[in-house]
Amino acid sequence: MMLLPEGSFDFALQDVLNRNDHFQSVTEGDACVGKVASLLLYVEPVMADSGCLQVLQRFVSDETLQAVAIVDDKHNAVGIIDRGKISDIFLRPFSRDLLGKKAISEIMDKQPIVVDIKTGIDDVARIIIDSGVRHMVNGFIIHDRGVYVGMATGLSLLKEITHRKQRELFIMAHYDLLTGLPNRLLFKDRLLQACQNAKRLGHLLALIFVDVDRFKAINDSMGHAFGDKLLQNIASRLAASVRQSDTVARLGGDEFVIVLQNVKSSQDVCGIVGDIAEQLRQPIPIYEREIHVTTSMGIALYQDYQDSAEELVRKADIAMYEVKQRGRNGYLLYAPDMEQQDDIRMSLETQLRMAIDGGELSLYYQPQVDLKQNCMIGVEALLRWNHPNLGSISPAVFIPIAEETGLIIPIGEWALKQAVQQHLEWIAQGLPPLRVAVNISAVQFQADGFADKVRRIVADSGIDPAYLELELTESGVMSRAELAIKTLTDLRALGVKLAIDDFGTGYSSLSYLRRFPIDRIKIDQSFVRDIHNTPANEAIVKAIIALGDSLGLEMLAEGVENQQELAWIMSHHCREAQGYHFAKALSPADLRSWYAQSIVIKCP
Repeated sequence: MMLLPEGSFDFALQDVLNRNDHFQSVTEGDACVGKVASLLLYVEPVMADSGCLQVLQRFVSDETLQAVAIVDDKHNAVGIIDRGKISDIFLRPFSRDLLGKKAISEIMDKQPIVVDIKTGIDDVARIIIDSGVRHMVNGFIIHDRGVYVGMATGLSLLKEITHRKQRELFIMAHYDLLTGLPNRLLFKDRLLQACQNAKRLGHLLALIFVDVDRFKAINDSMGHAFGDKLLQNIASRLAASVRQSDTVARLGGDEFVIVLQNVKSSQDVCGIVGDIAEQLRQPIPIYEREIHVTTSMGIALYQDYQDSAEELVRKADIAMYEVKQRGRNGYLLYAPDMEQQDDIRMSLETQLRMAIDGGELSLYYQPQVDLKQNCMIGVEALLRWNHPNLGSISPAVFIPIAEETGLIIPIGEWALKQAVQQHLEWIAQGLPPLRVAVNISAVQFQADGFADKVRRIVADSGIDPAYLELELTESGVMSRAELAIKTLTDLRALGVKLAIDDFGTGYSSLSYLRRFPIDRIKIDQSFVRDIHNTPANEAIVKAIIALGDSLGLEMLAEGVENQQELAWIMSHHCREAQGYHFAKALSPADLRSWYAQSIVIKCP
């Protein structure tokens, strides 16, 4: 028998007891698990008035007996006698003569550990630590409502604690601490087994890569405790949306994966993923409030059995990033042409970081016209990237990359400073003060201290804040409306103008819109295009104009490209417009020339 060094059991036992019980429900499915009832062994007790020699004879005849409980006539435990003690006593000279006629109650241990059958194993272990390791040898007595029902040995207690520690170590190694879902290690094992089964049985397997949209912004603004609760809720919804034979795992952060086994077709997979997406879109209650989130999901199919498990993960990841590139909140099946797009995206991300310091970014300015006075009243600053090898790169390509990587924050701050400086330069060159509108990304707007940054830029530059307009998208403002109201109020206090860009494409709540200190609504160009021939667009724009009038907001139509569209806009009392009908986005020097030569009358 292996002996533990003195004190080593106490240390090992205390180490187990100090562990978090977070995963107890994962391994415990029985009411007895974790209770001393699971250690119960019935040992015939001895009556307190039994003779010592009678009890000694019982130990002699049963070599496996280590200890026996002593009970009174009501079957209540009053003591315990163990093999070591009774052996020591009767090995002494004349002990049989001296004790032969005495009752066992005279030599028993009168302070046994007696616990209720429902007592937790951890509690008993603590009692033993406090009472002394000798009870590990004696064991302890178990009763049920005061009546003796059996005993448990110290060895069985030690084995149970050791097994529990092993289970906890296994769980810690294979399950996510926050959500209780399988972690990356267990997921890889499950996926490998699923791939082997699919290949052997000829079944279709699907892997779905799930990423929570804009989770970092939520986590940073609402706090990590809020973010953790959100992840736990999402994990629960994902697990509830699939079969028991499927696997939902958390890889880390806000990334989850789902393994769907034995599916019939790609159409079935897309149907399942669509249902999951809809479940995740439902309001999630956290700390007495509700939050709406969306997810981007990439799907890879294991159908020709040529891919490895790692390759399947890579393809699902690529498909997920393609969804991100297309605006988030959706799902896509992996397609080979995504590989090239992913390589391009990674390359552009690296080069965009260098473009900030390399002077490759610039601002162009599109005129904004007052239709009533027929004069230019302002410009919208538009970001451009002129790559030294690739030439002009569309903002539709690099802006999503900048938002995803967080580069949009330094880029946006640079653009704001540049636009303010350009406004002042034009005044110095003889142009009248023009309103300069700068687009603000949702990521930039929701970042901590955004209003303070604007305040510093206004103060450092000396610009009259009335000529600076910040354009915000509906979705960027509405995603966290209460926080947006505070930020907008702080910005309004600086004296800058505020506009909602691309109005009509988001999900504005009228109740919130009334509370936003907004100056202008910009009607999205998708509604203006060919409006004179599109009844649906006519109805939408009429409603937007009526809404703006009721709220006392100024209106500007984007994307006016021809005389017919301009005529319709003017006939419905929209006072301001911009678009190719007037001018495309121009460099600062070209805008000065356009202003000097334009047939549009200059405002006094």
